[in-house]
Amino acid sequence: MDQPGGQLDFDFAADDLLEFPRDLGEEGWFQFHVEQKLLLQRIERKFGLALNRRVRLRLRGWDEEIEGRLVLDSVPFPSPCDDTLRLRLGRVAFENTDIECIEVL
Repeated sequence: MDQPGGQLDFDFAADDLLEFPRDLGEEGWFQFHVEQKLLLQRIERKFGLALNRRVRLRLRGWDEEIEGRLVLDSVPFPSPCDDTLRLRLGRVAFENTDIECIEVL
């Protein structure tokens, strides 16, 4: 039985149902990932690399090409004034200046 003033007559604003308390720790974690992504993009542009993607590359002095996911070898991230980067592809660590050719797969 629906009666005026009964439980079914609440006047909820739709927006109120979507406003949950925010977890500030989660927001900080999200901000950290955004900043990390932007920094990696700047490094990629500066050095002409494809970080965190599968690549095939040849290093100076190597006869064979190697494939794998190209990542930074060091943490913390390099400073903006650095001219070289330590990189890693699988178990092989090298500097960006050692790359003879690179192809994104």
